[in-house]
Amino acid sequence: MTPLRGRERELDLITAAMESAHSGDGRLVAVTGGLGSGKTALLRRLPALAERRGLRTLTAGCAPQEQDFPFGVVGQLLAPFPGCGPLDLVPGPDRFAELLSLVTDHSADQPLLLLVDDLQWADPASLHWLYELAKRLPGRRVTVVASVREGEPGADAPAVQACVERATRLVHLAPLPAETVADLVADHLGHPGEPGQITACHEASGGNPLFLTAALTALTPDGPAAGQAPAAPGPRLVALHERLAVALRSQPAPVRRLARALAVLDQEPGEETDLELVGRLAELDTAGSEEAVRSLRRLGLLTDGHAPRFVHPAVREAAEESMTPAEHEDVHLRAARLLHNGGHPAERAAAQLLAVTTCHDGWTVEVLQSAATAARRRGARREASRYLRHALLGSSPSGTDRAALLLDLATSERDTDPQAALRHLCQAFLLLPTTAGRALAAARTPPFLLGSCPPPVIDTVAKVAADLGDPDALTGAERQAALRLEARLRHVAVAGPGEMGECAARLRALGDTPPMGTAAERELVTVLLHGATVTQRMTAAEVAHQADRVLQHEPAAPGHVHTALPHLCGVLAAAESLDAIGPWLTIARERARRDGAPVPQAVIAAELAHVLLARGRLQEARAHAEEALAHGIMDWATLSAMTALVMVAVQSRDTKLARRLLGHRRETADHDYRPSPLQLLRGSVAATGGDPATALEYVLDWGRSAERAEWRNPALVPWRTWAAGLHHRLGQTRRAHDLADEEYERAVAWGTPVTLGRAQRVRGAITEGEQGIELLRESAGLLQRSVNTMEAARTELLLGRRLLAAGRCAEAEDRLGRARDQALACGVPWIADRACRELAAPAGSRQPVAVSALTRAERRVAGLAAHGVPNKHIAERLEVSSRAVEKHLTSAYRKLQVAGRSELAAFSTLLPGPADA
Repeated sequence: MTPLRGRERELDLITAAMESAHSGDGRLVAVTGGLGSGKTALLRRLPALAERRGLRTLTAGCAPQEQDFPFGVVGQLLAPFPGCGPLDLVPGPDRFAELLSLVTDHSADQPLLLLVDDLQWADPASLHWLYELAKRLPGRRVTVVASVREGEPGADAPAVQACVERATRLVHLAPLPAETVADLVADHLGHPGEPGQITACHEASGGNPLFLTAALTALTPDGPAAGQAPAAPGPRLVALHERLAVALRSQPAPVRRLARALAVLDQEPGEETDLELVGRLAELDTAGSEEAVRSLRRLGLLTDGHAPRFVHPAVREAAEESMTPAEHEDVHLRAARLLHNGGHPAERAAAQLLAVTTCHDGWTVEVLQSAATAARRRGARREASRYLRHALLGSSPSGTDRAALLLDLATSERDTDPQAALRHLCQAFLLLPTTAGRALAAARTPPFLLGSCPPPVIDTVAKVAADLGDPDALTGAERQAALRLEARLRHVAVAGPGEMGECAARLRALGDTPPMGTAAERELVTVLLHGATVTQRMTAAEVAHQADRVLQHEPAAPGHVHTALPHLCGVLAAAESLDAIGPWLTIARERARRDGAPVPQAVIAAELAHVLLARGRLQEARAHAEEALAHGIMDWATLSAMTALVMVAVQSRDTKLARRLLGHRRETADHDYRPSPLQLLRGSVAATGGDPATALEYVLDWGRSAERAEWRNPALVPWRTWAAGLHHRLGQTRRAHDLADEEYERAVAWGTPVTLGRAQRVRGAITEGEQGIELLRESAGLLQRSVNTMEAARTELLLGRRLLAAGRCAEAEDRLGRARDQALACGVPWIADRACRELAAPAGSRQPVAVSALTRAERRVAGLAAHGVPNKHIAERLEVSSRAVEKHLTSAYRKLQVAGRSELAAFSTLLPGPADA
């Protein structure tokens, strides 16, 4: 970089002074500026300019550690002259006058340029000599240029000011303008920078060349790639920190204290720092604070303006690094107390406490808890967790105060780190001494976390519930806590499979319209509905009625994922009552996205996948499954969420997704009796891989576990239909019929079209002849009025193939066409592919068949788009809205199984063009 960009005017002034030396008009030029303003760089450019103008240059640099050496600066200047080395110079009036004459004598032969850098650090004898030389410059062929760093304590010394006042020209180095910064950015990058880069560099540096160098270093083209850790600070940044540290150490104690106080309080971008508060922290009165600010501003370390602010983050870092560990602890603790006592927001004080290693005083814990509450309120859960973890440092090792902190911490962590929340919940339970305290803690615990607790904790919760007694005999907060405990214990089902079987009886005991006025009552009803659904102790109609009532009373919010409400999704999907749950989840998802918490987003995505799968919209269900995985659900997935993801993988026959789920999730006993969905995944992978025998073993193993756990409902996982199909493929016809008939009996008892239609399809598939065709027709009729388009498409495909084999081509083509259209509509490509092949699509292509599935409007819009006509022109040509064009295109993309216009072009010969549309 060229450090003298933008200093042309200053160079012209100094050059004019040098040229005047030839005519005997000697001059003193004083160059002033703050730290990093470019004084030294300017002086280094002058010898070359002087040489071109016939001047001889003598230089000297002043340093604080040399101030005790008399004539040290003069010795550096006159060292080229014989007998004038630093060791030859001794104080005395005769020697003083001799040195002045020596300059005059040598300038007679050749004009001289004397350069003195950092005059504020010159020794007193040299300052006096320079002052006397300045008085004698008129009429002599000598130009003196001296630089002074503003803001340094020595810059205001009388001897330095006396020299400066003798200057015939005072050159002040102001910050570089934005135009110069733009030129320097272009020099550094080798091309004109982006406007944003130029603005950022100018704002970060304030036009100061020293800080601009650091800002340009951050623009280096070969910086760290995305996702990589930044490299260690380069030599320039290290040198910058060292220069700033030296500059701060040279300041008087009040200035250093104010810089440290400002570094501690100047932590929040966009917030103005109160000078009075900074002064109190620095232990300065108003006058002392203002004087310290002036010194730092003259030094170039503070920006102009009413509120004090560092010109660059490196200044704050240097001020912080100048403190010892003890000073660091003391100033941050005092800052926190000042902010707390001054009524500032709790999070400002808490931010100071985070820099302190110990927080033993009661007020510090209070501040951190208040800050955590404020952070949670604005959705900053990770920050809330940080405050509470730090508060634990100030709590007792055991006792209710620590338990309360652990519970608050778990509440903050449950949206971002469920495993950490689980650890802290378990610790809190063991510290709470009273039944009431444990009851309230357990009632606040998300069921899916409680289900993962070790047995001693769950036993403790069960004992607390027993001590509280029957919820129906309690009132107020105790009743609500007891209801929540009952819901959680039934969710965990610690008593074994028998607990599930009692859910229907307990629900009926609550009456035809169970109370749902409180969240606790809705949680209990949801858990009971889930138990009644799983065990099939109630019909689908009974379950759907009560589940819809829960949904009517429950607000759509992300917080439902920390209750038993996620079970409601599975219950309504099994009962095929999906009209309300979809919009309800969509609202909850939007609020979860606004909050940005990964756990609610993951759970709601899994719930939506479950609902869409129940509707047969496989492609959309898979997209939501991918979203759940992206939010890390496999690190802590609940059983219901895991089952939803597994069913998506199984139904889509997606081996890749199945292997991803198997790779992320380890087998867990889950209280030794619940069936593991991983067995279904393994069976799916084996079946897709052409190993029906192994697949059958996995499916039967899951079925045996399901029976032991009283998971009897075929609407949840139709494992008998899968096992019957595998038995049939292996030639085990009798066993296939037994399982299919058992599935049909249970489907009749449950009473939903999908469950019945699926059971009839498998019976028809394994039954030969006309009887099998009739069973398939019955299945198709049932599924045509169901919510699940995919199941209807599967039956239509199978029925069409059987009709083709029987020679009934007309009806077969009709059934296969329905299968194709339904499969394309719900995003199940493998069904559409098979239907197309059965319809004898041209070899290697199913385009004509796919195009025939388009409506007339879709064909016209898709044809124009395939020929490159923009959406706006299509809308004008067909006299429809742009939204209608987008809607038709989206539907056409789905049916043709293309990603967009680029792939749509492949169908251009089969679609109407601009001349036809």
